[in-house]
Amino acid sequence: MIPVFVISLARSVERRAMVVQQMAHLGIDFEFVDATDGKTLSNAELAKVDLDLAKEVCGHELSFGEIGCAMSHIRVYERIVAEGIERCVVLEDDIYLHMHSKAIIETIVHACQSEIVFLHHGKAKRWPFLLSLPGGYRLARYLTPSRSSKRGVLSTAGYVLTLAGAKKLLQCAYPLRMPSDYLTGRLQLNGLSASGVEPCCLDVDLFTTTIDDRAYGHYLK
Repeated sequence: MIPVFVISLARSVERRAMVVQQMAHLGIDFEFVDATDGKTLSNAELAKVDLDLAKEVCGHELSFGEIGCAMSHIRVYERIVAEGIERCVVLEDDIYLHMHSKAIIETIVHACQSEIVFLHHGKAKRWPFLLSLPGGYRLARYLTPSRSSKRGVLSTAGYVLTLAGAKKLLQCAYPLRMPSDYLTGRLQLNGLSASGVEPCCLDVDLFTTTIDDRAYGHYLK
């Protein structure tokens, strides 16, 4: 099994306990990566953010929670590049993995060359399915939208990322001007080759979101 990083606030005791329980049940080795807390951002961290550009790129302002979440994922990409990690799994701590998730990931690692594979995702235009996965799941190759399109794969709950993919994400990460799932999911911006597990092989929102004031995507009520 490739490295598995779970992004989690150090204070999220209940979430971490649930992750530990899941991973033990599925037999997955993993590592917690302390998330950046949007409530305690330093001046140096805020200096990396362009709120005016965020309105232009995303059409809305970024909350402190979104900034912290985006920085957390970006720091994982920086680590991937610094350590030369060829491929890894990145998860957030409010996920619930389906029973075949481990076998699905292992199949993806051996059979898929995409720079990012979404284990959880929103709607995306796709090519015909590439291959069958354990448990009746399938892998789809995603189309890259046109440069003018606003379409994106809006979820960073769980994905498999390559070293080449991390390098591409870092090329367009700063100034920080978009949430984490815009950075990974706007394929027309980051240039990643992307695939996704259909249907999603994990569920989200087991806990109330720690990203304050999020007003789009599946957070809309």
